[in-house]
Amino acid sequence: MTEPHRALAVETLKAILHALHEKRYQDLPACVDEMEWSDPEEIRECIQGTLELNGFDAFDEYGVPCTFRPQYEYRHEAEFFEYSDGSGFAVDYALTSGGEPTDLCLQLKFLCGDGALKRVFHTIDPQ
Repeated sequence: MTEPHRALAVETLKAILHALHEKRYQDLPACVDEMEWSDPEEIRECIQGTLELNGFDAFDEYGVPCTFRPQYEYRHEAEFFEYSDGSGFAVDYALTSGGEPTDLCLQLKFLCGDGALKRVFHTIDPQ
């Protein structure tokens, strides 16, 4: 993975986390080139339902410090997984609210092709 590709992935992650933090779920498609999870109502229901069920206000933006203790049990950073065939990479990001884990993971794909990197919103899944 090249540094420009990694930087694009982080910028994409920041944009998505900002939209989630602001609860502007309708803006998520503009953050990527493709949405695999495309039903806006399903996205809103899942995300809002998880926040409300767990008493969270909003998801944190990128870079908010993790307050979970002990911190070594919880990775609050983007994890990159390169595909062995060189076709791209995936990024997993554990979502937090108020610095606390939410048990949800944002999953993105970045696919190489035609000299460009295609940004794909895969899903938000329970950890």
